[in-house]
Amino acid sequence: MQDDKDIANIDIARYFRANLLTCRQAIDPMDFKKFMALKTNGERVAFVLSYPEAHCLPLEVEDYQLKDMTKALRLKETGNKYFGRGIFFKALESYSSAIIITPRKELGIFLGNRSAALYNLEYYHLAIIDIKEALNIGYPQELYYKLEERRAKCYLALGNGIKSSDAFKKTLQYLDFAKIPIDKKKKIESDIRIMLAIMEKGGNHKLKGKSERKNECIIPKIKECNKLYPACSSAMEICDAGGDIGRHAIATRDIVPGELLVVERPHSTTLLGEYRLKNCHYCFKKNVAPYPAACNTCTLIAYCSPSCRNADAKTHLNECTILGPLWLSNASITCLMAIKAVIQTPWNRLVQLKNDYEFAKQNYKPTEKRPFISSDFVSYWSLVTHEATRTQDDLFHRAYMAAWLLRLLKTTNYLPEDVKTPDLFDHQLSSDELFIGDLLLHHLQLLQFNTHEVSELVRLRNEKSLAKSKNNFIGGGLYPTTALLNHSCNPGIVRYFIGTTMVVRALRTIRAGTEICDNYGPIFTVETELERQRKLRLRYWFDCGCEACKGHWPLVDDIDPRILRFKCETGPSCGNILLVNINSNEFMAYCNKCSKSTNIMKGLKALQDTDALFKIASAHLEEGENGDALKTYLKILKILDETLALPIKDYHLCQQGIRLTILVLGNTVVI
Repeated sequence: MQDDKDIANIDIARYFRANLLTCRQAIDPMDFKKFMALKTNGERVAFVLSYPEAHCLPLEVEDYQLKDMTKALRLKETGNKYFGRGIFFKALESYSSAIIITPRKELGIFLGNRSAALYNLEYYHLAIIDIKEALNIGYPQELYYKLEERRAKCYLALGNGIKSSDAFKKTLQYLDFAKIPIDKKKKIESDIRIMLAIMEKGGNHKLKGKSERKNECIIPKIKECNKLYPACSSAMEICDAGGDIGRHAIATRDIVPGELLVVERPHSTTLLGEYRLKNCHYCFKKNVAPYPAACNTCTLIAYCSPSCRNADAKTHLNECTILGPLWLSNASITCLMAIKAVIQTPWNRLVQLKNDYEFAKQNYKPTEKRPFISSDFVSYWSLVTHEATRTQDDLFHRAYMAAWLLRLLKTTNYLPEDVKTPDLFDHQLSSDELFIGDLLLHHLQLLQFNTHEVSELVRLRNEKSLAKSKNNFIGGGLYPTTALLNHSCNPGIVRYFIGTTMVVRALRTIRAGTEICDNYGPIFTVETELERQRKLRLRYWFDCGCEACKGHWPLVDDIDPRILRFKCETGPSCGNILLVNINSNEFMAYCNKCSKSTNIMKGLKALQDTDALFKIASAHLEEGENGDALKTYLKILKILDETLALPIKDYHLCQQGIRLTILVLGNTVVI
């Protein structure tokens, strides 16, 4: 049996560590044997909660951030000063900070002010949204004309003459309520009538501005989907080999570099706490003009638009009071995702899925009538948990965390009152609470092995090249289909995100019948085999047998550029690799496996071509011509694939260029 040192070494936030150890020490050895004999996750959670020590950890947060009108007014005044000095970006920041902490009924004026900053920064669509929201919430009638005139100018800048004309006409109507000198009123009216006359005559007075919508990434569509796994291309099939390999993806035909393989929405996602105001709580896009949550209470999160706020409103009303404890306790992202997967589904719907939950754990296989899709809990619940191979203290640790999450959930309005029992050790959990506890512990186990990092590419302002850009981890997501892909230290795919939607493309040629592999973090180009194996055993509990590990490939910087690895012309039936020194004068290479010779002149000529193409691709990348760079890199890979065998230094450097130019197709932020 593991001792208290094993619990002390569990990877858990400091907030929980002492109480976890106290709970473990309170259980005598005979009782702990009972814990290990329990058959369900719900029973394990109930066991933990049967000890008073498990109820000692507080659920409240002392410095919970609420609306603050006094602070909001100070921020608005700061914004006004920046605006008056023409520092519109700083004005936008100040107004946005004020908007997050302003009570809803007072928001109108703040949004109106921010719309002016957005207009001057040429964020015309966002300014229009702020104006609409300000008028919906409530705005002084004597100032209506200002908002309508600004809206008219925004539409004019965007080239929408009809809506611009309508807004100018409304401005004329609202001038009747304006409390301004008569001379100023007449001047505004005269200017608008002149503008309307010009517009009616077809004059082109479109302002040159930028449309932020044109910069939005478009989610691609797969032309032909797999019928059982519709997030996948038909070029992939999911097979189950059982054992250590389990479910995995196989190419049904040859796949070319850059080919679209998966487009998948998540089952659930959670932002990292440090990005809770920087990015949209719902879609994860960078907030330019953030909106507060629908609860009109907390100031912990923000949305990129009213539409995202409204779409997330029901879920947020359930999670509002527990976001503070979750973030401030430094609970892991798997804890946040475990409870989010519950809360995002209405209770009356979730409780109807008890049979589906049991069905999912019984070797579920998708059918055309019920395919494997991310929105179906059966797909989510069927993912591997490795429960049978967990140590007793690992299982206790997760049961302890599930118990705390259940206690936290009971403080919300998510569960009906007739389902809840008192938060006391001598009260048995209700059957529905047992179900939720079971789900939470199941979620914590499956999320450990199946969560993907959601990312955004951070680019430097005024920097054309992507060379100095960085891919940032901003949150976690559970993508059931992509989670089925096995790991390779030489992956065949690259992942990027548009909002929270994952897009997967091929990173190299993948032959029909071969496995399509993801990468779980350790990659052969920059980490030694020993370090990769150590990390994979520690984090994912397996020994990697990918081609890079079996072949003991060196780091990319250690690959000898003087040795060329030619494929034997006999083909797959031989599969031998012919090592040729780059300075060799021979044009034929003898294969000691099949006793045939391969003409390497064609390969050497191809390598000369790739050298020239690589310079062209690098030049495109340096000038920010990312599309052209990508096309050139893909040409290089195709040439190298036909002739040489991996590992090839130029090949893997080329892959790095492809990865970079593909990442820019997704979430991107400029700093």
